[in-house]
Amino acid sequence: MLLTLIAVEVFAVTETAMAIAAIPTFMRVFEADAAAVGWTTTAYLLVGAGFAATSGRLGDIFGRRNVLVFLLGAAACGSLISVLATDLWMVVLGRGIQGLAAGALPISFALVRELLPERRVPLAIALLGGIVPICAGAGGLLAGVLLDNGGWRLLFSVATVLGIAAALTGLAGLPRTPGLRPRPPVDMVGAALLLPASGGVLFGVTQAGEWGWTDMWVLASIAAGIVALAAWFGWERRVREPIVDVRQFRNRKVLLTTLGTLAVGMGGQGAATIMAPIVLQLPDSAPVGMGLSPTAAGAVMLCIAVISYGGAALSGRIAQVAGARWSLMIACALYIVGPVIWILQAQSLVGTLIGLGLTNIGSAFAFTALPNLIVEVVPPEQTGAATGMNRVTLNVSIATGLAIASVILASSTAPGTPFPTEAALTGGCLFIIGSAVVTLILTAFIGGARQADARQAPTPDLGSKQAMA
Repeated sequence: MLLTLIAVEVFAVTETAMAIAAIPTFMRVFEADAAAVGWTTTAYLLVGAGFAATSGRLGDIFGRRNVLVFLLGAAACGSLISVLATDLWMVVLGRGIQGLAAGALPISFALVRELLPERRVPLAIALLGGIVPICAGAGGLLAGVLLDNGGWRLLFSVATVLGIAAALTGLAGLPRTPGLRPRPPVDMVGAALLLPASGGVLFGVTQAGEWGWTDMWVLASIAAGIVALAAWFGWERRVREPIVDVRQFRNRKVLLTTLGTLAVGMGGQGAATIMAPIVLQLPDSAPVGMGLSPTAAGAVMLCIAVISYGGAALSGRIAQVAGARWSLMIACALYIVGPVIWILQAQSLVGTLIGLGLTNIGSAFAFTALPNLIVEVVPPEQTGAATGMNRVTLNVSIATGLAIASVILASSTAPGTPFPTEAALTGGCLFIIGSAVVTLILTAFIGGARQADARQAPTPDLGSKQAMA
């Protein structure tokens, strides 16, 4: 079952990651500017952010395997629409439908908890979550090969095949799960409010790097998202069967984990994501450039991701033995040590790679610790929705970190060039370190006790006649 879920994630993440590498090709083929072509990524992110928690809850209600297979099949249809596209906006439509695949990971986490013994859950979640960066890197390399040898339609054709393979693998290799009995109603209002709540904020922060933080549309989008989020939160508190039980935020562990997700997402998983390829691919004549080609930089990042997968497995093992809090604390330590080395070795390729490697291993620890912290405390019937909401929070914080890092790198450039200086690189690294310190402080206050799994029957009170009966 675990191998099947890993295979599903390999197919699904590789499929969706491939299109990012095609952005320069779209600009050339459709004669469009970067702002228009950027919607091929924005559409995926907006749908994924708005639907991750909702799809997790639908899996909780209707059976996780069925909903997982449906999402993967829908994502394959999105790729097919892109294959048949006659203009850029058909590609954007296809990418938006592909965004439904963002719900696959939360449902996979919930399936792990439903089908495996409790002691196996932390490591299994770590192995599932840790495979995502590898597949993202592999998707970029595969996309480069396909674009060089067959064009963008071949890329989406292969993505369609991968999506179908993921759906068929899940259908054949996963046991059927019944869902909740009796079946609660679907919170349609909550689902409808969650889309503009997450999408508004995400759209604003992703466009801030291009339009500026003071742009009217950026501020209006973020404000509208916050208003929708407040309305969603108020509705979820009142409805009997919510998409996400927001009352769980009263739990210290859930609240601190959510705040830690925001901090670590902006720093180690957001800022570092944009800084790494820029530094590796800038010419060596630039103040902080390493002079690698895009292919060489992609191969380097893929190798680092493969090495980091060992960190994900170790994170799961630590969570299994001592609790996921310790995994997240180790991640924070790596987020501090890695950027410090990066700062001190900014002119050395080897030193830069060591700093990047430690930072990426920290991401592997964090990426697997966060869902494990949620699983440790939420009831089993809320696993899909809760981990989905955590994923939404992470995506929004990563987008915010990308925008902030872009501003930091642009704040100090070499005279007459757009290339960031060492001071800009140092500022970006200090931002990562600062977010890690904040997360470390939050994590220190997270309780370490694991909540007993609801599947374990409580010990009856032998003094009670009712229990005896």
